[in-house]
Amino acid sequence: MAKHQEYEKYLEPLQYYEDRYDLQTIETCIRWIKNLQKKLPEVMKKSEPHGIPEEKQRNDWLRATNIVIHSVKIERFENKEQTLNKWISEDRTKQDRYDNATPAEVYCPKCTALMPDCLKTLHDFANKPLRVLFFYECPRCNYREGRFDDGKKYESSPTLCENCGSEIKVSIEENEKEDETIWIYKCTECNYKRVEVDNHREWKLEQEQKKRSDKELLAKHRSEFCFTEKEGNEAVLHRKQLTNLVDSWEEQEEKKADPAYQKAKQLKKLTVAQLQKLLDKKLTEENFINLQFEGPEMGRYVVVPFTAQEADSDREEYDSRNQLKKLVKMALDGTNWRLMSDGVSYRLGYLSGRLKGRENEEELMKLVK
Repeated sequence: MAKHQEYEKYLEPLQYYEDRYDLQTIETCIRWIKNLQKKLPEVMKKSEPHGIPEEKQRNDWLRATNIVIHSVKIERFENKEQTLNKWISEDRTKQDRYDNATPAEVYCPKCTALMPDCLKTLHDFANKPLRVLFFYECPRCNYREGRFDDGKKYESSPTLCENCGSEIKVSIEENEKEDETIWIYKCTECNYKRVEVDNHREWKLEQEQKKRSDKELLAKHRSEFCFTEKEGNEAVLHRKQLTNLVDSWEEQEEKKADPAYQKAKQLKKLTVAQLQKLLDKKLTEENFINLQFEGPEMGRYVVVPFTAQEADSDREEYDSRNQLKKLVKMALDGTNWRLMSDGVSYRLGYLSGRLKGRENEEELMKLVK
C-alpha cells in the first residue's frame, strides 16, 4: 500500500518572501537597463546631425537611465510591504486549510473494507474553491478513489485521444533506479500510444541551479537595486517634496497667467489700523464723524463691526445710509476690504455696518473676480 507523500509546505519564513520580492525588483531593474541600452544607438544616430559629442550623449543617456531606475526602485519599495502581506496571507490560508483537513471514513465499494487515506494534497485552482483532496486505497483489493475534505468524490476529466477522440487509459510506472515517473497513454479504441517521462533527478538539479543563481543575483545586486527601510523612506520623502515643489511652481505659473491674479497682486492689503485711518479721513470730509471699530471676528475672514455718527442735520436717514455706503465702497475699492452684504443700518444718527477683510491669494482672486 502506498504511503503518504511528503508534507506539503506553503507558509514560509519572512525572509523567503523578502528574497522573492527583492529578486523580482532586481530582475525588473536589469530588464529596464537592458531595454534602455538597446535604444541608445538609435538615439545617437538621430543626434548625429546636431553635432552632439558621443561622450555627452552617453553620459546624458546614463543619467536618464539612472533616473528611471531610481523611480522603479521607489515604486517597488512603496509596494513591498503590501505585497509581502498579501503573499503571506494567501500562503497562511493554504497552510491552515491543508493542516486542518481531516480524512473521512471511507469503505471500499467493491469489498466493503475500510480504506485508509494514502495521499493528501491541496486542490488549488484559480476558478475553483480551495479544497484538500484525499486519496484512499483498499488494503484488500487495491481499489483507489479520491475524496475532497467536504466529502465530495473526486471525478477526473477523461483524457481523449487526439486521433479518434476516444478515452485514453493512463498508467503510471516508477523507475526508482533512474528516479523517474513514466506516464503511458493508450487509446481504448485505436492504436494510439504516448509515453512521457518525468525525470525527478533532472528536475531537482534544475531547481538547485535556480536557487544558486537567485542567491548569487541577490548577493550581487540587492544593495544596488533594493532600498533598505531607511533609504526607501528617505527616497519617498524626497520624491514627495520634489513633487510638491513642482506642483507649487506649476500652480504659481497658472496663477501668473490668470488676469485675476495680477489684479489681486495689485490690491492694497491694509491692516485694521490703516483701514480705520483711511475711512476716518474719507468719512469726516462728508460730515460722518466719530468712526469707531469694535472687536473683530476672527474666522475664515477678519470681520470688523463699525459705527459712525451723522453730523449733517439736514440729511435724512435714507440719504445718510446710502451716502455712507457709497463712501465706504469707494474708499475700499482697490483694497482687500469690502463692506458686507448686510449694508449700513441707521438709528437716531448712529450708522453701523461690518467690514470683511481677506488675506490669502485665493480669496483675493475671488474678490477681484
